[in-house]
Amino acid sequence: MTAPTPTVVAPAPVRRGTGVLPAWPLLSLFWGLPLFWASGALQFAPTVLAVVMLLLLLLQRREVRVPWPAWVLGAFLLWMLASSVQIDSVGSWAGFALRWINLAAALVYVVYYWNARQSLDHRRFLRAAVVAWATLVGLGLLTFVIPEARLTTPVGLLLPQGITSNALVQNYFFPPLAEVQLPWGAPEAYNRPAAPFPYTNGWGSGFVILTPLVLAYLTTVRFRARHLLVVAGLLASLAPAVATTNRGMFLALGLALGYVLVRMVLRGRVGIALAGGGAVAAVGAWLVASGAVERILGRQEYSDSTGTRSDLYRDTFLATLKAPLLGYGAPVYDETVGIEMGTQGYVWTLMFCYGLVGLGLFMAYLHGTTLATLRARTTTGILVHAVPVAACVFFTFYGLDAVQFILISLSLAVLLRSRRYGEGL
Repeated sequence: MTAPTPTVVAPAPVRRGTGVLPAWPLLSLFWGLPLFWASGALQFAPTVLAVVMLLLLLLQRREVRVPWPAWVLGAFLLWMLASSVQIDSVGSWAGFALRWINLAAALVYVVYYWNARQSLDHRRFLRAAVVAWATLVGLGLLTFVIPEARLTTPVGLLLPQGITSNALVQNYFFPPLAEVQLPWGAPEAYNRPAAPFPYTNGWGSGFVILTPLVLAYLTTVRFRARHLLVVAGLLASLAPAVATTNRGMFLALGLALGYVLVRMVLRGRVGIALAGGGAVAAVGAWLVASGAVERILGRQEYSDSTGTRSDLYRDTFLATLKAPLLGYGAPVYDETVGIEMGTQGYVWTLMFCYGLVGLGLFMAYLHGTTLATLRARTTTGILVHAVPVAACVFFTFYGLDAVQFILISLSLAVLLRSRRYGEGL
């Protein structure tokens, strides 16, 4: 009798896309912010983590879904490459490459969050934002103790001296805690918090972005000791915020909070609106009574930044009209003002460097997605939406580093994904 032929069962084919995307590559940027800053790796971290996320998307996802704003941002990145033909110096090429890579990293963050529904939700994002905010505030408070401190980082020590002698590079890899400024005629120096970013305006834009996210986090957890800790941190954050003497920061933050209060009233949550309005009024009264407002405005007596900016903006606009399509690819030094055209505000960078088409594409991404997510219903969602609302205004006078732009883009992705899949915002 012939033995039966054994049945050979072929192994099931391994199908790409069955794995769950882990949360850590996206959250590491915010949880690890103190370490990245202290090591001098903060300029590299978003890009390195974006590469990790891109590889995970390619290896673990059978079908990568891309939300429509990501396509718009991708089109802007392509237009940036077209504008790069206008660049004529090695230094300008290096600056262009850094700006392009930072924006491309933000694009990857958005696509990764969109596809990581099993592991990432708005609560995990908001918890990570609280860590980044605590880092910002903690380092801001430290400037009252050692304002002139500057880190010597491991990454900075590895770089050639010829590179680190550049002032911008030095601030990236040997970062100061604060910008210490003594304008001519001022009775004392202004110690303006900067860390974990190279400059005070970076601290200010980070504060505007992160504060609404911290308030949004408080709405997602039950009242516990952590509430009191975060509230204490919010009160403590007023000290370094005032020390920045940054009018634009307070204007943008006031706009964000005012927007939230109006939305609360329109949705019939008058009690929340009254409580929030009372808190804002109390802080405003303290700023006036403590002399903080006088100090903020007083710095302008010794530093005419408003007049210098207006002259720079005029020259930037007139120069853009001479190259409205592709722009100039990179900032160009303006001899009449003594500052580079295409700086002192991201809208001017977009207009001057990438022309009116580039500006239009970027505004289609930022403003278009902000309008598309306007229907956020919950208190948490409205607070998150306050971030891009404020960004639509403050990008006129602030630059946007990688971390800030990633936070804005992720806030939009959180709202858009919640609307698409009914995730409760």
